[in-house]
Amino acid sequence: MSTHSSSGRAWVEVDLDNLIGNARAVLDQTPGSRLLPMVKADAYGVGAVMCARMLERVDPWGFGVATVPEGIQLRQAGIRRPILVFTPAQPAQLGTYREHDLRAVLDRPELISVWTLPFHLEIDTGMARCGVRWDDGAALARCASPQLEGVFTHLFAADVDPASVAPQWERFTEARRRLGMSPRLVHVANSAGAWRLRQELALVRPGIYLYGGRMASDLPMPLPVATLRAPVVSLRRLTTGDSVSYGGDWRTSGPTTVATLGVGYADGVPRAVQGRAHVLLGGRRYPLVGRVTMDFVMVDLGPAPSPVAVGDVATLIGRDGDETITVDEFAAWAGSISYEILARLGARVERRYAGG
Repeated sequence: MSTHSSSGRAWVEVDLDNLIGNARAVLDQTPGSRLLPMVKADAYGVGAVMCARMLERVDPWGFGVATVPEGIQLRQAGIRRPILVFTPAQPAQLGTYREHDLRAVLDRPELISVWTLPFHLEIDTGMARCGVRWDDGAALARCASPQLEGVFTHLFAADVDPASVAPQWERFTEARRRLGMSPRLVHVANSAGAWRLRQELALVRPGIYLYGGRMASDLPMPLPVATLRAPVVSLRRLTTGDSVSYGGDWRTSGPTTVATLGVGYADGVPRAVQGRAHVLLGGRRYPLVGRVTMDFVMVDLGPAPSPVAVGDVATLIGRDGDETITVDEFAAWAGSISYEILARLGARVERRYAGG
């Protein structure tokens, strides 16, 4: 894989072998289940089409997306397995679901009664986002349908509160009893749930773990998948008191060299990391200084003569030599989570795939 950028802009390196390694780790943890990998939000920013094609190697039941256009994109790319759209379907969308052979998620009895395609029913066991409430027996009884292929719920705190999993499972079990039928596909576990939920179910829905984001401090680390790099596009020698970037918030305390990198908040670097983040250059950590701008960030290389040259490659997320910045460390600098950091990687950030 090239370590230089012909455009002078940032890129993401996606390790497809590690993607598959993470998928197999989930399968090892959930024997008897098939995967329903979540590839929504462009596979958490790393490329839905390529990731879906690679994940075919682990024989998933199908793929999960958030929106109808995401499902259509996979169909147009030649993906033939079931595609489950997790945003609840609307009546006017029936024709689109039929045209593109998409599976719907439904949670309205009045729509279920007229829906003529296979669908999955979401049961709300505590997320309070979508789905029929677990304790609404009347509504659940009205959701039984010959088209009901699957039933599921969403674990809202399996990563941070393991004790929340058992009560949700109990609610889900009671809701299925009230439903009065047993769809063949039952799925509950997300990434953390694959380790927390001790139930053998038809499907498991991994998300962030597939793409290298850590689930919780007491759960296994995934293999890294996404590496964010950017080239040095400018170097300048500054003297004491010189300002850097908008607002002049950061000024030099003495002579130093500042490198400008071809990446900014339009590419997905949150402004919140300013004053906290570091980058790797030549296997060493250097602080990001000044405000993050739309197209560039600046890095303080220190007072000593620097070996860094224009065209050298900085690593914002990933490994350089013996140093590593994980996506979770970068997210912590932003006061965020790995999901958001990956999903916000901009469209103009080139995706480069290796392995597979």
